[in-house]
Amino acid sequence: MAPHVDFLIRLFRFWAAFNAIIGVSLSAFACAAATIVVTGARLEAPGTEVAAGVTTATFAAVAVAALVWAGAHAVCAGGLAARRAWARNGALVLAVLNLLLLPFGTALGLYTIWVALHEDVRHAFEN
Repeated sequence: MAPHVDFLIRLFRFWAAFNAIIGVSLSAFACAAATIVVTGARLEAPGTEVAAGVTTATFAAVAVAALVWAGAHAVCAGGLAARRAWARNGALVLAVLNLLLLPFGTALGLYTIWVALHEDVRHAFEN
């Protein structure tokens, strides 16, 4: 099962990088929407500031969530690489939450549950 754990570590690192890219991209979009809020007084379309403000807040909130999600997966991948017991439990928690993120998160969640609940992996992380 060691090759599966190593592959799971790579998948967690990839998922962390993917979510970090999403977080950084949404941060850029939030900044772009914020410029519309700041310069909205010069625009001729009424209500633009309100829509841009809601867009800024939404993009910023999702960006923060994506960056936190990326960080959690990166930390968990490091713990899995060091064969820490807390990392196996953390991977299981992240796996259950990943099940909601169709389609790639679901596949990662199912694979993580299958690997982490295997008896050989449990013994490897207990020692």
